[in-house]
Amino acid sequence: MRSSLSIAFFLSTCALLLPEASATQTKPRICCRKLSAKFQGQGKVAYPDTANYLAQNKYWSESSFLTPTCIFSPSSANDVAEAVRLFSRNSCVFAIRGGSHMPNSGFSSTDNGVLISLTGLNKLNYDASRNVIAIGAGNKWTNVYNFLDPKNVTVLGGRNSDVGVSGFLLGGGISYLSNSYGWACDNVVEYEVVLADGRIVYASNNSNTDLLRSLRGGSSNFGVVTSFTAKVYNVGPNASGRVYFPESSIPQLFGPLYNYIVNQQAANPKYHIIPNFVKIGTAAPRASFTQFYAEAIDLASPPPVMNQWINGTIPLQSQAVVNRQDAGGLAKLFGADAPPANRSQWHVTSIIADAQLFQDIYNIWLETSQPYETIPGWFNSIAMQPIGTKYVEVSQTSGGNALGITAPLVVVSANVYWSNASDDATVRQFLGILFKKIKDAAKAAGKESKYEYLNYGAANQKPIASYGRESLRKLAKAKRKYDPYNVFGTLVEGGFKIPGFQAIHG
Repeated sequence: MRSSLSIAFFLSTCALLLPEASATQTKPRICCRKLSAKFQGQGKVAYPDTANYLAQNKYWSESSFLTPTCIFSPSSANDVAEAVRLFSRNSCVFAIRGGSHMPNSGFSSTDNGVLISLTGLNKLNYDASRNVIAIGAGNKWTNVYNFLDPKNVTVLGGRNSDVGVSGFLLGGGISYLSNSYGWACDNVVEYEVVLADGRIVYASNNSNTDLLRSLRGGSSNFGVVTSFTAKVYNVGPNASGRVYFPESSIPQLFGPLYNYIVNQQAANPKYHIIPNFVKIGTAAPRASFTQFYAEAIDLASPPPVMNQWINGTIPLQSQAVVNRQDAGGLAKLFGADAPPANRSQWHVTSIIADAQLFQDIYNIWLETSQPYETIPGWFNSIAMQPIGTKYVEVSQTSGGNALGITAPLVVVSANVYWSNASDDATVRQFLGILFKKIKDAAKAAGKESKYEYLNYGAANQKPIASYGRESLRKLAKAKRKYDPYNVFGTLVEGGFKIPGFQAIHG
């Protein structure tokens, strides 16, 4: 039976959560031993130097690799509940890993704590009568697309299929279908959540609505989400791929990009674009504009909104836009083409659309990057992704989210790959310098935006703080209700936290 919150029950049980020992005094070995005893013979607890541990402790980016004391691999929400209850009562530091696609160290792993690896929570239950699918939190989007594509339906998921479901949806989620249906998180109709005291609750528009809103962008601050029930849409064949422009064409792109954002985006909901600029080592930069149109087209005569990039007046380097049978086809292609990174770091900000500012940001990126291009394995890109009116509209009609966005904007994000750990600090320095310059330029142009997209945030950023005062007030209120002792803010050391939250002490 689904649990509803009882404040009295919650407070009485939470009195056991954090004994007198500080939450920072971790007892990972005790928790690992207790987990082993509880799940004896089930193969759910793995220790260093064992095959299961090595298999579970793999990450997309080496820069996020740590060594947990043990790894717990639950196969149900009840398993997760047992573990979280144990960690809370014994003040054990733990981490939660879904798809492990976040490069920030400590965000999906832990040194000398317990790692909950959600990979065993891999259910996929499609309900055609309700047009929804229940997705286990341990899935990657490739599993979801492979399951749904033969049915000619899809969900709002990652644009790279190697991305994990959990982190993507808890941070917001930009999809190829977002210009039609908004943020991916706003298309989740129910969350199954394990709270700090081990209770399993459900958040939807009918139950725990404040938790529903908080989980849409609030990350892992409220509990362990074990399942997402998301809307399914009848989208199958599509036209998609990439268009590449040489360095000489790049200055001609910013005017049409601005025109698309302000005059064409809202009127063309089936179309999605990712404008990206790439620099590999000391080679010349080029532009890579990802294209997606949510139906098959006549490739010789694409819709005007797409045709301006493919057959327009701006000289191309090459293009690879084709009709695909599966809605998840492009995401799966990009997932297969993107091998695990040696080391990676992201950084993000946002701006109000402006053609001259686009050009200025590109110039700043190019100039600031130059001294770093000889770093071994250097791959450096910057993207300018428009967040249109549909994102705001869907949020307002679907129960709301935590993101705090009330008007269109452009997410500006950088992604750097490199080879050696000895260059980690240098790369972080580069990104810090780059984004200070970008923010200064946006402020000078009167096009500054405070929003930081959580899924692209660097470890030293505070994206939740960028959601605005009213959103933070609601998040803090929900936090006091669902995690008053701040278990997911203290025992879970990694991840982006709700700023200024004060736990109950008793």
